[in-house]
Formats: sequence, structure tokens, C-alpha cells
Amino acid sequence: MASEFLKSLEKGVFMVPVCTSCGKKAWPPSARCPSCLSKTRFAKVATAGTLVEFAASHVRGREGTFGIVEMDGFRLVGSIGDAKLREGMKVKMSKCGVGPDGTPYYHFEPVE
Repeated sequence: MASEFLKSLEKGVFMVPVCTSCGKKAWPPSARCPSCLSKTRFAKVATAGTLVEFAASHVRGREGTFGIVEMDGFRLVGSIGDAKLREGMKVKMSKCGVGPDGTPYYHFEPVE
């Protein structure tokens, strides 16, 4: 399941497992639904969400603004474009992928 998730990210496509029975998203990615234990299948999902909180990093090589985004039942940590940010604002994923070290990354931009 994890390899299928990473393969989609490598193509720049964000997909998550969705339960074939109850429709709940399985996050982190899993072959079984966390609620009813039914099988899941990968599906594209809406990539809009709400910025829960954010902070700036001044660590060399990792500078930027990062935040936690609530996306329809699960949360992701990602970088956020330069803008006047505020908690509770709407954002959307503008880019995703897998870095050279094999780590997934997500980039969000404000919608408002």
C-alpha cells in the first residue's frame, strides 16, 4: 500500500486509500479502513484544506514556512507559499512529490 502511495507522489499526484464500504479515508495509507476494516482503494481526493497552524524555519537548507493543514478528516504537514498567513485560512495543495532522500513533500498555497 505504501509503495503505491509513493509511486503516485513520484508522479506529482496526491491519492489516498478510501474505504470501499464506508467511504472513510485511511490515513496514514492502509489497505484496510481504520473504522470498519473493509478494503480500501486509492483515489484522488480534494486537496483543499484549512491551515491549522504554521511556523517559520530558519534551519540552514530547510528555510521556509511550514504548516499543518486539515484536509477532510486527516492532517498533513507541508510548506506554505509566502503570503500573509493566518490560522483558519483556506489553502490548497499546489505540488507534491518525493524528495531525493525518499521523503514525501507537500506544498500549499493560500486560496483566499
